[in-house]
Formats: sequence, C-alpha cells, structure tokens
Amino acid sequence: MNFSDSRPRVSTSRIFGYALGEGATSITVNGISNFAMLYYTQVLGLGAIAAGIALSISLIVDAVTDPIMGHVTDNTRSRYGRRMPYIFWGGIFLALSFLLVWLLPRWIGSPTVVFGCVLVTNLAVRIAMTVFGIPYNALGFEICPSYEDRSRLQGIRMAFNQVVNLLFGALAWSLFFRDGTASDGGRVDGTLVSENYLTMGIVLSAATLVLILLCVAATRFFAKDNRGMHLEGNTFHAFRKDLAGILCDRLAWYVFGFFAVAQLAMLLVSQIQMFTYVFFMKLPADAKTLVHGGGMVAFAVGALIQSWLTRHVDKKTTGYVGMWASFGGGVFLFVIFIGGFLKPDSTLHWAGFAVPLGIITFAIGQALWWGGCGILTPLAMSMVADLSEINFIRTGVLKDGSYGAVFTFILKACMSVGLLMTGWIVEVAGIVSGAAAQTPRAAFNVAIMTFLSGPALVCISYLILRKYPVDRAYLENLMKAGLQSRVEVED
Repeated sequence: MNFSDSRPRVSTSRIFGYALGEGATSITVNGISNFAMLYYTQVLGLGAIAAGIALSISLIVDAVTDPIMGHVTDNTRSRYGRRMPYIFWGGIFLALSFLLVWLLPRWIGSPTVVFGCVLVTNLAVRIAMTVFGIPYNALGFEICPSYEDRSRLQGIRMAFNQVVNLLFGALAWSLFFRDGTASDGGRVDGTLVSENYLTMGIVLSAATLVLILLCVAATRFFAKDNRGMHLEGNTFHAFRKDLAGILCDRLAWYVFGFFAVAQLAMLLVSQIQMFTYVFFMKLPADAKTLVHGGGMVAFAVGALIQSWLTRHVDKKTTGYVGMWASFGGGVFLFVIFIGGFLKPDSTLHWAGFAVPLGIITFAIGQALWWGGCGILTPLAMSMVADLSEINFIRTGVLKDGSYGAVFTFILKACMSVGLLMTGWIVEVAGIVSGAAAQTPRAAFNVAIMTFLSGPALVCISYLILRKYPVDRAYLENLMKAGLQSRVEVED
C-alpha cells in the first residue's frame, strides 16, 4: 500500500453530508452567473458594461476579503471549533442576501440608482459567501486528509453542485421562465418578465437555507471545542506572515495560475452562452433546459470521473484530459455552426419525426465543454489541499483556510476581470440592452465568442499546468522525509 494511502478511507456518507453545503454555493453562485446579467440588462434596462462593472466590483471585494477570512477561521477558538460558527451564520446571511438580488423592481429609478442597488445587493451576497465559503472549503480539507480521498471529496462535492444546478438552474428555464403569449399572439420569452425572477429568488433562497442547515447537522461531528488550542491569533502581523508565505510558495502558483485561467474561460462561456441561447440559437424554454441541463450533467459526470482518473493516472494527466475535452467541445461548435455545416434551427425528418438536429448538436458540444470543466474544478481544489499538506509537513503550521482563501482570492480577481470582459464583449458584439430582439450580426458575434473564448484560454492553462511537479510519488517522498526528520529530532 502507498504511504499516503495508509490513512483510513473516509465514508461516502460523510462526504455527502459535507457536500450538501455545496448545494447552497451552487444555487447562489450559479443563480447569479446564469441569470443576473440577463435580469439586469433585459429587465432592469441597465447597460451591459455597467452591469459588468457592478458585478466585478462586488467580486473584487469578495476576493480581497477571502485571505482575511482564511486567516480568521484558521485562528479562531470557539466552543464549536474554528469552522462551524462561520458556516452556520454565514450560510443564513447568504440565503437572505441572495433573495435581495431579485427584489429590485423594474421601475426602481434612474440608471444610476439601478447601478447602486445592483452593486449593494451583490456586495451583500459576496460578503456572505466569504464568511460561509472559506471555512466551508477548509472543513473539506480536514475531513479528507489523504491524497486520493481529497479528489473523491471534491469530485462528489462538485457533482452535487451540478445536480443542484440542474434542479434549480437548468430546470429554472421551465420552472420559472416559461414562454408566454403576447396580446398579438406572439411569443414572449420568459426571461424578459420581471415577476419570474422574484418567484425564482424566493424559491432558491429557501432551498439555500435548507441545504445550509442540513450541512451543519451532517458535519456537527467536526464542531469540536478548540478553545484550549494554541494558535497564532488573529493579528495583522500574523495575517501578513501567513499571506506572504503562501504568495512565496512556488508550487502554489502553478495551481493558482492554471486554474485561474481555466476559471476565466468558464466564466466567459457561462455568461456569454446565455445570449447565445436566446439570440443565436433562439431556443424555447424546454430546449434551454435540455442544453443547459446537459452541460450540468456532463460537469457532474466529469467531476466523478476525475476521482477515477486521479486514482489511475494521477492528477496532472487528469488535468490534461479535462482540458482536451473542453477544448474539443468549443472548437466543435465553432466549426459546425460558424463554419456553416448546420444552422441553429436545422431539423432532420426521420420516420415521421422532426429531429431538432441543430439543438442536439449544440447540446453535445456544450456537454463536451462542461464535462472537461467538471474534471478541472474538483481537481484544482484537491491540488490546493495537497499544497496545504506540503506546507504543514515543511512548517508544522496548519493553513487549510489560508491556502483555500488565497486560491479563491486569485480566482475571484480573475473572474472580476472576466465580468468586465463579458460586458465589453456583449456590447462590442452589438447586443442592445432591453431589446426583445437583436440583429443577426450581433447574435452571430456572441456565438463566436461563446465557442472560441474558452478553448483559447484553456490552451494557456495547459501551458501552466505542464510545469507543475507534484504527483503521488512527490508527496509520498516528502511525507517520508518529514516523518524521518521528526524521528531524528525525537532521538
């Protein structure tokens, strides 16, 4: 048996209990990612660049507070441990603040007032996500301490993320945004009706709260009194020391760098694809559910496959597999639709049935893209847990929260840039805010960016991952050396 596998295997039921909390993250983060830009531009009438700026600023604040929260949770003493109080209270705040996002009426006022309200509500969500999310991530590192169990936990966690996203994200098209009929008999796209967003917000906020409470109940075993533990303390000097140590970790920058670029790719595609659904593909509500849900199912399958791949070919090669899948999905869609091989409304008549060939082909390409992303996301999180263990072996100081927080800080900073880019891309493409229809050229331009922006960034991510040296053998050798050093000191 490998040295790093000598620790007991964590039960799947315990991992699943922890993963329930990821459902709350999925609802809030994906809810805003999936629908906020459409809501702000097409319902509230806010310009795409202004909406992108508001979302970007809130994400920057979120990113800046992450390392602070990481240090705070690592050095907290309480009756319920260093993680659970923040997970509980931060989770409740998250559910309430998410509801506020969808309470903005379309008659709210001038564009400046709309911008201010959008900014404030998103700041509330992002601060709540920091208070809840950073301790939650760190708790996952502690639940699964072994190299392969980390991949299992992150895989199950991300798979559950997409199951919830499927239920409340993809099905939202049919549950909350069904098409209506105008007075003249024409079709009214459900995403252009403001009341639909409020209904969605109420339902999803309630679901978020339920998942938070279930997660806390399932992980209560880890809420252990640590008031007698010796910790560095929550001081500015200690925080600065922690942050400097992580930022100087050369290994960490390979992981931070490769996934920051990959995350930027995912954000751009997730934001721009909504406009492609509505204006290029012109998908009805049920087709949106099929395509969007197919991508989520593919992401979940990729997250579970990631654990199996890690066990057989290690983490770095697993990353390559995910990248090639995503790259292939985007390029495939570009060649098929932009290359003129198929039109979005292409139909195959077979055996008396009209098969929507264009929609099915689009769904396949989307599934390839998001399946690859499903491999990369939990893989990167498990690598961050490896980095924290490597640091612990070398220094004897536990920094699970801080490593996870710096990782999310870099990702969110990168995502903030992506939100600004999204607003710019949408406007440059020619999309007009508040318009029920867009020009064919604008729809075509948005489709090109949906298909190519992701693969282009994945190529850069691949070049960074190639330099990462840590694998199973590397960690085993380091652990053996660390154990030997401690034995020699004791002797």
